Amino acid sequence: MAQRLVIVGAGAIGGTISAYLERAGIPTHLVDVNGEHVNAIRQRGLVIDAFNESFRVDVPADTPDTFQGGLEEVFLATKAPHTEAAMEWITPRLIPSGWVMSAQNGLNELAIARHIGRHRTIGCFVNFSSDVMAPGVISYGGPGTFAIGEWDGPVSRRVDRIGGWIAHFINPVLTDNIWGFLWSKLAYGAVLFATATTDETMADCVDHPRYRAVLRAIGAEVVGLARLQDIELVPFDGWDPNALDNDRDADAMFDRLSQVMRRNLKVRTGVWRDMAVHHRRTEVDSQYGPVLDIASEHEYPIPKLTALVGMIHALERDALGRGLSNLETLLNA
Repeated sequence: MAQRLVIVGAGAIGGTISAYLERAGIPTHLVDVNGEHVNAIRQRGLVIDAFNESFRVDVPADTPDTFQGGLEEVFLATKAPHTEAAMEWITPRLIPSGWVMSAQNGLNELAIARHIGRHRTIGCFVNFSSDVMAPGVISYGGPGTFAIGEWDGPVSRRVDRIGGWIAHFINPVLTDNIWGFLWSKLAYGAVLFATATTDETMADCVDHPRYRAVLRAIGAEVVGLARLQDIELVPFDGWDPNALDNDRDADAMFDRLSQVMRRNLKVRTGVWRDMAVHHRRTEVDSQYGPVLDIASEHEYPIPKLTALVGMIHALERDALGRGLSNLETLLNA
């Protein structure tokens, strides 16, 4: 028998979605490889410490080894590097009419579709901030854009249905241009990866009088590659990739973005947290490996993004220290 809504990946994104849906009366079932996190949810419930409230919900949780039954409706919310392993587990359990929605960073829809086909793959763009603070405890820093769309074509009945679920905690955008959101976030994400090479806050990096220029240049490389593929980029939450075309619009956009960042409880990126707190690898290869590949196919130069990816690798293996000197290096790349 197939479960209804199963969320694979009970971390920051998946756990937050599950908690709010459960509280709204929409049953979910969490699956996560972290046994300690799963056991805490089973024993004490899932706790959300949000920007405006704290609450606890009871939600079924399993590891992949203990989960029983088939899959019908799946939100995939693992870290991007775990997409392939998750899909190898999901695919044989997914019923023929089932689908998977990627609530992740990057272009993971491409990997999902290789396993189950485009017609069973739903695109998703998530931009709210949250972190797992302890087993069974998630900090939710505040709402942001949540967009849902089919691989191509108009908004479908299933996308509309998912939007109804998400509306219980974020007003979702139902779109026929999910790729415009995903590539826009890749440009924004490149800026955030650059801030994570320092110990400064995101807002302080964005406002820095010397290094705003390099952040703009890194984002502009991704924007140019998206346009080369005829992708219409979409602004969100203070970020407007189209503003990078000239100094005046870029400065105004970064000023607005800084204000958004300073209102958020989360002042540094999850990338920074991966390296500085958890001492683990980031999602840089999973998010930007496909971007580098596409750039290579089009013979499109992206020197600053290429240098940034290499810098993140050096930081991951402690061959480089975090600091503003890294932005100086990128400025000259």
